[in-house]
Amino acid sequence: MTHRTPHARHAHKEPVPSHLVSRLGLRVRFCETDLMGIVHHANYLTYFEAGRVDWLHKRGLNYETWIKQGIHLPVVETRLRYKKAARFDDILQIETTCASVTRVTIRYDYRVLRDEEVLCEGETLLACVGDDLAPKRIPALVAEVLARPELPPEEWK
Repeated sequence: MTHRTPHARHAHKEPVPSHLVSRLGLRVRFCETDLMGIVHHANYLTYFEAGRVDWLHKRGLNYETWIKQGIHLPVVETRLRYKKAARFDDILQIETTCASVTRVTIRYDYRVLRDEEVLCEGETLLACVGDDLAPKRIPALVAEVLARPELPPEEWK
């Protein structure tokens, strides 16, 4: 994993090991489109969240486990870049990468693809906080999950 401060995110990105990348397939629902018949821009953040939760499941974690331990990871920053439109009934792949981890933050990078065509790219920055919402160091058990490759499907949560 790379270790960068959040302000370095626009600098040259180092390659991330392939075991930190996961893909989730989904079909665009009619309710996600606008009057032009394309996916409304706000829905891409929902796709990112679905990809992030799936990324954790594929590493054997149910996010609720961390919540019960007072570990929360709210999104504190997002960035999206739209390249092409997705439409109703398109089959999309949400590619999610755990791109960097610092003492307090985690950055995920995303690509939304139709076949292998990139429709949208973006990132989210999450901060580790406790039940009191004060920033806290990412616990070792969380860092271990963030460095783990996908488990066999029968072990997904």
